Amino acid sequence: MRLAMLAAKVIVLLFGLAAIAHFASTKCNHPLLFVAEVRGKSMEPTLQAGERIICLRAPWQSGDVVLADVGEDNLVVKRVAEHRGGWVCLVGDNQQTSHTYWVHPQQIKSVMLCRLAVPSLHSIRAVAKSPDGT
Repeated sequence: MRLAMLAAKVIVLLFGLAAIAHFASTKCNHPLLFVAEVRGKSMEPTLQAGERIICLRAPWQSGDVVLADVGEDNLVVKRVAEHRGGWVCLVGDNQQTSHTYWVHPQQIKSVMLCRLAVPSLHSIRAVAKSPDGT
């Protein structure tokens, strides 16, 4: 019980620090921390639509999931497939629904750090239901 309480306090502290870093960094032109919501199916099965991720402005490498400016209205969440000749290839994990983008390295804004593990109302209802449906 004590260990669970300590773990909960650490998690709350980490999210608090992440929130402070996010709000402080949004005041400048180059935020340090991003919280992004995944839209669409291009990153399935790794990331699902509606899932939130925390991304950090940091060096990236092949295989990383990143937020990038590809010239659309919003940043996109993609995986770095390769880089050569001053260009970076970004792809989705779902080959059937994803577009491939070739961008300059500076168009990659941040690297995925982790998922936000916040259950949706739908999953809370599913957990609360008993096997007989009551």
